[in-house]
Amino acid sequence: MNNYENSVAIIGAGISGLALGSFLKENNFACVIFERSSNISEYGAGISISPNGKDVLKKLNILDELKTISGNSKKTIFYSNLKEITSINTDVITTSRKNLYDLLLKKYSSLGGEILFDYELNDIDMENKNIYFKNGINHHVKHIAACDGIKSKCRQICFGSEMPQYSGYSVWRTILDQNQTNINFYLGSGFHIVSYPINNNKTSFVAAVKTREKNEESWMLRGTYSDLSKDIPIEILDNFETLKNKKDIYKWGIYTRSKIKSLYSTNLTLFGDAAHPITPFIGQGGCMALEDVYEFTKVLKSNNGQFLKTQKEYQSKRLKRVRYINKTSMNQGKLNHTKNPFLVFFRNFLMKNTNIIMLMTKKIWEYRI
Repeated sequence: MNNYENSVAIIGAGISGLALGSFLKENNFACVIFERSSNISEYGAGISISPNGKDVLKKLNILDELKTISGNSKKTIFYSNLKEITSINTDVITTSRKNLYDLLLKKYSSLGGEILFDYELNDIDMENKNIYFKNGINHHVKHIAACDGIKSKCRQICFGSEMPQYSGYSVWRTILDQNQTNINFYLGSGFHIVSYPINNNKTSFVAAVKTREKNEESWMLRGTYSDLSKDIPIEILDNFETLKNKKDIYKWGIYTRSKIKSLYSTNLTLFGDAAHPITPFIGQGGCMALEDVYEFTKVLKSNNGQFLKTQKEYQSKRLKRVRYINKTSMNQGKLNHTKNPFLVFFRNFLMKNTNIIMLMTKKIWEYRI
């Protein structure tokens, strides 16, 4: 069994874990990923990568390859129900989480990265940097990186019972067997839909609804077209010709944290959803995770591997940014779903007759570390 006392222990082999591992390896910091599952898997949800996230993938030299297997939409069209409001030029990669995941895994593996499977976290001795797993094995490590998602066990150990709260929204998702060139947004009363190509013949369908029903936070909770049609007007669903025949339609609750207080604790640093779950209304969840891990590694290198100094600087650089994105995303959800006829008219008028969309996205998309 390897000795990991000089390694960063990354808990979770998701997108943030693999990206962090790749950046650490490239900068000659020893690391190992502990994954609770018995194998690598990533479910077939879509993901959009805006310029701020693309910049990070470019640093890993996987951006060009991702483009070749993804949708590269250059136009976004906005509708109020079925009436077109406006359209804008966009520069985002729309792809599947699996595509991104596979490339990050390939990158990490090419750098000699190690992943240990069936290592589900049980406890952490924060002071002494000892981690204990349910398989009975424990390791002493140099630092701990929490990349274990919104239900982060690392975070529970650090901050006690502080759990994410239901946001008031749930989301339907599936992958459609149909070609689509543009990104389409349908805004409605209490809901919105976004669809975009993930490659040349498949389209991601996502429908967010405002509901008091606290659906489980799970990628794999199945739903039905019949139930979906109760949340979304049928005349809009009819625009998606292959949707009726889909068997793998999923619905999950969106959870968040109203106050993001800290991104680290003693000898442990949080990344991605473990640090700050972001609602999906401005497409920044994945991009924020990528920003996190690149920022941390860059600061760690500049501080010659001093972790405490790095943690403080990492938080000072990231906290304002993630709070802004979290708040902006929640506000966008309210704007998308408004039922007030006057506010709908005012929103649509501004979208059609001003540059408000580009102004709102500029601060998000043009951010660079």
